[in-house]
Amino acid sequence: MTDTRLQWDDAFRIGIDELDYEHRALIEDINRLHQELARHDETSRIEACLGDIYARMQAHFALEERVMKERGYRFFQEHKREHDELLERYTDAMLRFMNDPDATDTRPLEATLEHWIVDHILSSDKKMSQMVREK
Repeated sequence: MTDTRLQWDDAFRIGIDELDYEHRALIEDINRLHQELARHDETSRIEACLGDIYARMQAHFALEERVMKERGYRFFQEHKREHDELLERYTDAMLRFMNDPDATDTRPLEATLEHWIVDHILSSDKKMSQMVREK
């Protein structure tokens, strides 16, 4: 494993500064988790990373949903449903790891996070940002 799983790239920018800032911070958190998983020497540090990501995801989704509501994004419910599903998948993977850190394959956990960054930001968030910036 390498030190980073994801590299921030301007392709991730959606053009809404506060959301771009949070996306970048989440990538940093994911990379920190990746480093801890690679070392796998202190479960408490991994659990702290997992909790930090969970809290940041919740706060980020709340902010993004507020932006969408304030700007009248017409696909709000669909986008919120994606957030709910992503948070649920992450929570399931996180809890599986926390319940049995030695026997759990961490690939699904990291794949969920990578999916969120790559697929959700580059498709759903970009689509949303274009529409809300046009208003």
